[in-house]
Amino acid sequence: MMRSIVVAGGDTRDAWLCRMLRDRGYHVRGWGLETAGVPPYAPSDPAPDVLIGPMTGIDQDGRMGTMLGTATVSKPLLERMGSGALLAAGLIADPVVAWCRELGIRTVQYRLESSFMWLNTVPTAEGAIAAAIGRSGDTLFHRPVGIIGFGRVGMVLADRLSRYGAEVVIFERLAEKRAMARALGHPVYPLDASPRPRLDGLFNTAPAPVLDRQWFEPTGPAWVIDLASIPGGLCPELKGTPEVSHKYAQILSIPGKVAPRRAAEIIWETLSMALEEEWEDAGAEGCQNRCRNGGFAL
Repeated sequence: MMRSIVVAGGDTRDAWLCRMLRDRGYHVRGWGLETAGVPPYAPSDPAPDVLIGPMTGIDQDGRMGTMLGTATVSKPLLERMGSGALLAAGLIADPVVAWCRELGIRTVQYRLESSFMWLNTVPTAEGAIAAAIGRSGDTLFHRPVGIIGFGRVGMVLADRLSRYGAEVVIFERLAEKRAMARALGHPVYPLDASPRPRLDGLFNTAPAPVLDRQWFEPTGPAWVIDLASIPGGLCPELKGTPEVSHKYAQILSIPGKVAPRRAAEIIWETLSMALEEEWEDAGAEGCQNRCRNGGFAL
């Protein structure tokens, strides 16, 4: 059975997702985006089996930002989708999740899925490296480059930088993660290390105000790229100051900018894996007569 899917478009990855699903034989409509070969969707149209909202999510009133303005996932729309349908988005506010639960609609918040977080680290790391190359008038080869934070993004970024021949230095608050980084062969410092080693450049992955004035002294790194989500890692009192403005760059939503096709694939892979785990959990509890992928064959 061919499934009807509506993709609400927040950025170019959603346009790629529309094309990818169309090419795989799904009946796809785009909500709040314009994509050649994909018809537009209006709330008065027949309700879809699957509604995929943008990375930025759906708020408590059902609103979501699209490339063509604000669209709203209303309760009447969900009622028309009916039991067994699927609502997915980067994040979904609790009231909308409650509506779905009441109506028997499954929800997936793909930004919270561990599989999405890991898969998304690769285009994030590669895009960050592309942004860094040449910033100091040099390559990354044999250059000392720091990373604040050794979570998923920090770990994959350190691996990719090492393959470029960079001399990667890790700054991490947690002792366990410092030990992990050291076990993988990286020089490691606590965040408050003094003095700090000389660096050609610095990436921040920590979603906390860790980029203090010391990082922007004349003897500090030539460039600082902030990968942390809003509001980023820059200390508030430094925003807009002369010593910061010439070397600091906050780069958000890298996968959707540098690799939108792969970013679209990651969203679909995450939904498939999330629903597969739902099916496996249900099977472990002895539920019968369930299809794969949580009863919804993608």
